[in-house]
Amino acid sequence: MPMNAYPPGSGGTPPSGGGYPPGGGYPPGGSYPGGSYPGGSYPSGPGGGFPPPQPAKKSRAPLYVGLGCGCLALLGCLIGGGVFYAISQLGPGEEVVSTPVTAGTPFTLSYVQQGSQKYEAWLEVDVNGSYRLDGPILLSENGSAFGQYTVADDGSGSAVEERGGTTRMNWTSTGSSASGTVSLFPIPARSAGTTVTLSGTLSGPVTGTLRLIVAKRD
Repeated sequence: MPMNAYPPGSGGTPPSGGGYPPGGGYPPGGSYPGGSYPGGSYPSGPGGGFPPPQPAKKSRAPLYVGLGCGCLALLGCLIGGGVFYAISQLGPGEEVVSTPVTAGTPFTLSYVQQGSQKYEAWLEVDVNGSYRLDGPILLSENGSAFGQYTVADDGSGSAVEERGGTTRMNWTSTGSSASGTVSLFPIPARSAGTTVTLSGTLSGPVTGTLRLIVAKRD
């Protein structure tokens, strides 16, 4: 006689509605109780939704640009100072001829024009005490005058009245001395082979040595 698979008192047949007791399987709704995670949704940031975005980092580009400009300005100052110093250590170009000058005594200085070469007149100064020179310098070509400059030099500013500025090399000037080389004026090229002469008299309360120089220039 077959044995009943169900225990006594169970009625001998499975409960109606399927092979599993009521409440078996996944929870109603196919998900966790309540149809979703507890609370009805995924956890979220304050106020719901996704967490607020992080604030963007400030750009440092302006800082780098400012530093770069500062470095360029400093470099420009250094280069400019170096160029000025280098120029201040230079003197006249290649000397062509020179002569000592004594205050109150006439002088004459001549050279022969070489091709289209240009020249420049310089004055080398090494004096003690106060420094002041005044007087005209006449330029002539084969005995015919073609120009004149008026020296009026006290160690600063323009050395001649006809020029707005003056170049001074290795120049120092105090109340008790003056030394260095000062550009007096450019001499335009004359006809090749002619003799160019500078003459005049410079006066002033100077004690020391003066030398008038004619040098080549570009």
